Amino acid sequence: MFRTVLVPLNGSRFAEAALPHATRLARGARAKLHLVLAHQPVAALVGMGEAVIPPSGLDEELWAQEESYLAEQAAKLGGGRRGKVEFNEVEGPAGPAICDEATRLNADLLVMATHGRGAVGRLWLGSVADYVVRHISAPVLLIHPSKDEGQSAEVQGILVALDLSPQSEAILEPVVSFAQLTGAHVTLVHVVERAFEMGKFTVPTPIPLSPAFAEASRVEAQRKLDRVADRLRERGLSVSTRVVIGLDVAGSLVDALEEPRFGLVAMTTHGSGGMRRLLMGSVATKVLRKAAKPLLLLRPPPAF
Repeated sequence: MFRTVLVPLNGSRFAEAALPHATRLARGARAKLHLVLAHQPVAALVGMGEAVIPPSGLDEELWAQEESYLAEQAAKLGGGRRGKVEFNEVEGPAGPAICDEATRLNADLLVMATHGRGAVGRLWLGSVADYVVRHISAPVLLIHPSKDEGQSAEVQGILVALDLSPQSEAILEPVVSFAQLTGAHVTLVHVVERAFEMGKFTVPTPIPLSPAFAEASRVEAQRKLDRVADRLRERGLSVSTRVVIGLDVAGSLVDALEEPRFGLVAMTTHGSGGMRRLLMGSVATKVLRKAAKPLLLLRPPPAF
């Protein structure tokens, strides 16, 4: 179960899209909610080749404004709750600073928008979210601000993408926490691609799967998914399984997410086997760009 939820902010309404989701989860889990803002010194906000001498005291003024903003957000979220929402302003590059703060707090969930613009109008969260996902060991719930408008923070169903490797199954523990908090039904899905690539040292060539091989792969995947589902049912979860034969993993997941009952998709950042491309910059990025649903990502421990 989640005990500490961390939300990175940058003063923009885009980043604030993460707050309803984080607040709901923190309340349900009776977890501590922390807000963090990574202060960028004025000199760091100037582009390459731009020689600007900031007025004296400008950096201190910006820091004070950001701290006031955090205090205001914390006060809004803390209304009617036991205890206060905590917040902290840190200094340094946003990605590393957020990871350091998550480590300091021992946060077991980060909720953040996938992109946004800071006070100076420069793109912020796109690269920051990517950095955090690649460097933090805690699960990260990514919210797409432009697609989240009008969406409920309530999770009714969770679609969990598995490639049937131990690495991909690392996502199951945070999924269990989500399902226990929200009462959401969990659907485990594995995609058998209709074509796979051959050639390690040459240009990969797509080789269509024969119908017999595709069916054998489907049966084997179904057997393994059912075993995982049984383990989750023993923990009190409502679980179903689905094996899809599709042209590509990301497209199949996006199609499945069109079903209204799914409010969240979960996966690890990488795995192995037929769906080994579950990583930021590939399947996860494609799903995030095309689907109007939050994405729960976890960087699994290294395989030995």
